[in-house]
Amino acid sequence: VATNKAIEAGAQRWAQKHRATVTVEYFTFEDMQTKYVAAIESNSTPDIGQLETSAPARFAGMGQLIDLTTFARQIEGQVGKAPANVSAVTMVGDKVYSLPWYVMGGFWYVWRDVFEKAKVKLPSTFEEVKQAAAALNRPKDNFYGMGQSWNRTSDGYGVMQSLMYSHGVGWAGKDGKYKSIKTPGMQTVMKWATDIYKDGIQPADTLTWTGSGNNENFIAKNIAQTSNGPSITFALENALAKATDAKDRKVREEALANHVALPHPAGPDGRRMWAIAMSFGIFKSSKDPEAAMSLIAHLLSPEETVAVMKDSYGQFGPVLDKARAASKDYFNKNDNYRTFGRAAEWFAPTGWPGPTTAPAAEVQASNVLTDAPAKVIVDKWSVDQAIEWEDKKIKEIYDTLKG
Repeated sequence: VATNKAIEAGAQRWAQKHRATVTVEYFTFEDMQTKYVAAIESNSTPDIGQLETSAPARFAGMGQLIDLTTFARQIEGQVGKAPANVSAVTMVGDKVYSLPWYVMGGFWYVWRDVFEKAKVKLPSTFEEVKQAAAALNRPKDNFYGMGQSWNRTSDGYGVMQSLMYSHGVGWAGKDGKYKSIKTPGMQTVMKWATDIYKDGIQPADTLTWTGSGNNENFIAKNIAQTSNGPSITFALENALAKATDAKDRKVREEALANHVALPHPAGPDGRRMWAIAMSFGIFKSSKDPEAAMSLIAHLLSPEETVAVMKDSYGQFGPVLDKARAASKDYFNKNDNYRTFGRAAEWFAPTGWPGPTTAPAAEVQASNVLTDAPAKVIVDKWSVDQAIEWEDKKIKEIYDTLKG
């Protein structure tokens, strides 16, 4: 809510300067693509869309976005450049369809005191995560080694992409064309994704968690580790600010001091973290594309970016180099924030190692990435069967969208 208000205040500063009116509409990350698709179908798209990771490729593929290549070049001196791994999501071929603003990365949250008490080292890889979960698991006390849900939110499909890409597994090649996932690497991935359920190192209801289930279970200290954006830190900082008495304050201070946001786990092929990469696009239906460009340039400026970022508790990792330089002090607050500030370094876009294309975006939107492990966990399919099914679905998407 604080971030929303900060964005709205920034937009209003532009409106006052230009004697214009700006209306800002909000929806959750989960509803975002659905709402835009509905707006496209009813010819009611906004002038400017804040677009998440795979949306620029998807909507440019539908012919809905204005080509911003020239505009991007014009304002580069004023706003700066994004690293290549992030700007990749804003382009289709050599054309720019959106301008990157920030990434909201996933980090690996752990309870330091739980690890220390059990003499377990903090994990750096997916393999170490699983070993730590087994060592810390105490189902009799209703405490579990980890909590990772393969649900249909970015907490599910985002982690699955991080897991795949860190194991060197992608469903497209560098050329962006379909590539089979029927590989030993994918078998390792699927085994990890399903073993954590089979081994009983997670609460029984984990698969039914929606976007907030892992946050709630981590904060309640029912689980030792989980993947999440910085919203857990925000919740714990907020809880401390609202402490009612000295005893309450002490408990909340301890929780804040004990929670650690580690970099997202690495795999045998490196550390690659899928993240929500937000950018601004202009829909073709815009009545005044010039005004829309002016507002985007204003919001992307280092001053406006830092103003929004300061109200976002580390959830907003700027990607343009000028904003990153301006926000250095902010991210030096403590170790967790220093990790948040590095989100762009580990970012891997949808469709890695290739560019984010319309079919790659569709693979994510189809939920096949998280429905596959669910087939093994719930329907008792074999790992090979699930990979076979997933591969076929992905190939169909690429055949339909000519990818």
